[in-house]
Amino acid sequence: MTGTGSSRWWALGRGDVDATVAQVGFNLAQMIIPVFLLLPVGIPLEFSVARLLPGYATGFLIGSLGLTSLALQLARREGRQDVTAHVYGNNVPAIIAYTLAIVLPTYQRTHDPGAAWQVGAAAVIWTGVIKLAAAPFAGLCRRFIPIPASMTVFGAAMYSYLALVLLQRLFDHPVVGIVALAIVACSVLANLPITRWRIPPFLVAWLIPLLVGLAVGYVHLTFRLWSPCFPFVVSAAPIDGLALALPYLSVIAPIAIYQVLQDVASVEGASAAGDNYDARQVVAWDGLATLTCGLAGSVITPVVYALHPPYKAIGARIGFALWTPIIFLLVVMSGLTLFISQLFPWPILAAMIAYVSVGVGTATLRRVDPKYLSAVLLGLVLPTGAVVSTAVNSALQSVKLSPANPEVAAALNRSIYWESIQGLGSGFLFLVLVVAALITEMINRNFGRAAAWCTIASVFSWLGLMHSPISRWGAQPAYAGGWLLAAAIAYSASWWKGDNAAAGN
Repeated sequence: MTGTGSSRWWALGRGDVDATVAQVGFNLAQMIIPVFLLLPVGIPLEFSVARLLPGYATGFLIGSLGLTSLALQLARREGRQDVTAHVYGNNVPAIIAYTLAIVLPTYQRTHDPGAAWQVGAAAVIWTGVIKLAAAPFAGLCRRFIPIPASMTVFGAAMYSYLALVLLQRLFDHPVVGIVALAIVACSVLANLPITRWRIPPFLVAWLIPLLVGLAVGYVHLTFRLWSPCFPFVVSAAPIDGLALALPYLSVIAPIAIYQVLQDVASVEGASAAGDNYDARQVVAWDGLATLTCGLAGSVITPVVYALHPPYKAIGARIGFALWTPIIFLLVVMSGLTLFISQLFPWPILAAMIAYVSVGVGTATLRRVDPKYLSAVLLGLVLPTGAVVSTAVNSALQSVKLSPANPEVAAALNRSIYWESIQGLGSGFLFLVLVVAALITEMINRNFGRAAAWCTIASVFSWLGLMHSPISRWGAQPAYAGGWLLAAAIAYSASWWKGDNAAAGN
């Protein structure tokens, strides 16, 4: 090779075509999730499409171009043409968390869609700021956070939480959902090529169930006038809303740190596949793109997908990372987002989410040494508190009840132990990280590090970043005290002498 600069790196080979089709489709399908989640509570579809979504296209373009440049630098530095760019796109756990835990409560408190959008976009800005602040320490994160803990957080967000919150929507229409699930099961999960031309599974899993939905009358397409728009909202409202978003740091901070960990995990996956990237640069580009999304008015955050090895295996190189955001940007600017939202009903989205969830769960188990499976298995069930809390809050709000009402709270505590569920669900990603790291360090007999993780959990509890729906000073003193005692127990384990006694026998 004489140099990648002289090659047609931007050209689309078969692997790049498959990757581009999948990435454009996934990003379009997942971007409209907030529209569907907020429509039943009264936020108009037109408002959501015009305000909540377009800015993501700008941030997505910035981040993708940055990751493309990193891939080109790597290819030129090592003189290779087989370098694969990082896979980039929107993040469904963050979409769900920000929509249901920030945008929705703000709207129900203010009854103002504009205020809800303002706080949601400000939350994305804060997410970008946290990522940028963490970028210089990405290498330190790789060394300090045990791999079983980081992979468990990844799995808890993208496997447990995602599947438990959305997978039931597969049966919004059983016929359409089962058809979509069957295609995903056969073509993706069973790895069965579709014809000798290997038609991209995403297209088949989308188009065939869509045709079934049209045939049975479940999907109704409404054609609207072509209405081009900018990929951003011209407004200072997101910046003005930064202070209003601070109480939601208990949602924002765990999501931001989880996304940093996913970026780092993606770098590790790329390294295992032969492409060695600098984690600091990858996190920095993701942080800049996330910040851009928020400033442009989006309530959707991007993240680096941990899909580098499978994309490399199908032959994807660098071209898809360039063309995916350009095509996506053109679709958003065309004004077709409102029409496209009709092409992804919940059963189809849920089938695609099943594919993503299973893939992430499998990757989590493969990357973790079997001796740490106790940490992984416990971590994967901890998101249930967040799932139950979200479902109960939605149900109460639909019948005009509030868990803040003492009578309602008392009834919930008698029936489903509401306070315990809230403690388990609030900031659950931090809880997963701490518990998985604690178990991992204890297995490794690193008692001081295990105690340090418990101390971190105590600080987070006091600040309301764990176990509390709202971040404030002195938020959860009981939890803070409990974690301090846990730190003492973890550290004192070094004095128990059990291992030494067993070795002596």
